[in-house]
Amino acid sequence: MAVIRTNIFSINLKYNMECYVILPDEIPKEKKLKTLWLYHGGSGDHTGWLYHTKIVEYVNERGFAAILPNVHESCFVDMNIGGKYGSYVGDELPKTMWNMFPILSSKREDNYICGLSNGGYGCLHTALKYPEKFGSVGAFSAGDKADADFANDNSEKSKTRIRLFGDTDLNQNEYGVKYQAHMLALQDIERPRIYHACGSEDPWLDMNLMVKKCFEEMPDKYDYTYDQIEGLGHVWPFWEEELVRYLNYLGLPIL
Repeated sequence: MAVIRTNIFSINLKYNMECYVILPDEIPKEKKLKTLWLYHGGSGDHTGWLYHTKIVEYVNERGFAAILPNVHESCFVDMNIGGKYGSYVGDELPKTMWNMFPILSSKREDNYICGLSNGGYGCLHTALKYPEKFGSVGAFSAGDKADADFANDNSEKSKTRIRLFGDTDLNQNEYGVKYQAHMLALQDIERPRIYHACGSEDPWLDMNLMVKKCFEEMPDKYDYTYDQIEGLGHVWPFWEEELVRYLNYLGLPIL
């Protein structure tokens, strides 16, 4: 298999961005590869999936491509004060990768986003904002930032929140996952299939259950699946297991 490190100048962000592309050993000449876009967590970067999971083996065994972007601590959104990372990962980067690697399929049904923690929130945000580009999303340990406690008290935590999302109620704008879900449900458009998972010992399980409740209240609008593993929390063994379950959910079997 090939693990390719790319460094791309982003028009949206105005500087170079690093990204890994993983390709299988065997690529059929007549067929384009389905692609899994893997989003990292808030305290990590795009190398986490490489170091902590068997993603390289899965790519080779199952015959798909994986793309691992780095967006620092942006939560994969267009920041209130900062770069347009959401536009970068949701629009600019896919177009760039499809041009650089013609072997990648650009079809909606062949592109999936998966992420953990902040990246789990980020992949839901991206999939709901760009439903025409992504057929499915696998969100692990993914709460809605709208449900996080916030006090505009000049603390470092509050400054970070304002820098990312502003100081308004995220239940009333597109930074809120549940808000996005409800707004997209009003449109006559094909919506992504959603696979959502959280460990029973995750400290943010309650926030995940709020997201679960939101989608389960719209069964006629979303194809939604929730999975919970007992005894595991906000840890790599959980995300590794859910990655395998998500690949099976997508119908990407071992060749």
